[in-house]
Amino acid sequence: MRTPGERAAARWDARGTERLLRSARVFANSRWTRACVAARAPSARRARVVYYGKPALARAAAPAGLPRRFILTAARHAEYKGLDVLLMALRRLEDDGLAVPLVLCGQDDSGGGLARFAARLRLRPLDLGLLPPSRVPPLMGRADFLVLPSRRESLGGVVLEALAAGTPVVASRVGGIPELVRHGKEALLVPAKDPAALARAIARLWNDAPLRERMASAAKERAAAFTWREACAALAGTRRDGTLGALVWGDSRDQTARAFAANARQAFASLGQRCVSSFRDEAPPAADRYVVFLLRYDGFGRLNRFLESRGAAPTVYLC
Repeated sequence: MRTPGERAAARWDARGTERLLRSARVFANSRWTRACVAARAPSARRARVVYYGKPALARAAAPAGLPRRFILTAARHAEYKGLDVLLMALRRLEDDGLAVPLVLCGQDDSGGGLARFAARLRLRPLDLGLLPPSRVPPLMGRADFLVLPSRRESLGGVVLEALAAGTPVVASRVGGIPELVRHGKEALLVPAKDPAALARAIARLWNDAPLRERMASAAKERAAAFTWREACAALAGTRRDGTLGALVWGDSRDQTARAFAANARQAFASLGQRCVSSFRDEAPPAADRYVVFLLRYDGFGRLNRFLESRGAAPTVYLC
């Protein structure tokens, strides 16, 4: 049986991707993403890497009822995020006498499977469910550190939110994550799918307050290099007249797609750019030019026909 990631790869519309990129200004959210897309669509090789980062949205209040100390995982409950690996690591730690409270937030794509797995392991993480994007940064600031145990990542945008909050990171060494944080500086990076290595990193950072403080200070310094505003300034180019259409190629119910749309609208507005947005499952809006945020790589027929009917040479952001 194929994993969800393998099934998604099988749906990749390589021809449609190449057709979209051929006449576009092309950017990528990481070197890893650029290489991954270029393996299927050669026009991606000319993409300029531009990292997004600090959210453009105003902060809201952190949720109530949090533990005094905790680690945080802000990620959808999906196979590729590796939350099962994290739970196995925490079970190892408890068996060794170290109980580390875990707070989760994110869209549940597991159909309750993650909660059932936690129960089988006799673990009781605090799951806050899907939060508005504005409520994640203050939650991040309350955590001892962020844990992102992904099997695969194009970038790991939540790592950038952690840096902006001055929060250290424990994460898998996959995708674009090593482009954002340095092992031993802002983060501890571990092999993916390795509960034992993840457990050792969590225990080390949990038990070493001076190390957490040094990493928190380094995270704040590192965060200055990554902002949504600077990313959108590159995507918008020098034109500021007319209306910019932000086409977020992900479904409107998807948490990542909604966060992208909200941050893009706010960042473009801060640049004096009028912006309208839509999602993959909505009709594209009329605009003078378009920026396409590629979160999905299938179903491009309708998008390509729309852009070509308007004579639009879009800007495409590979995510």
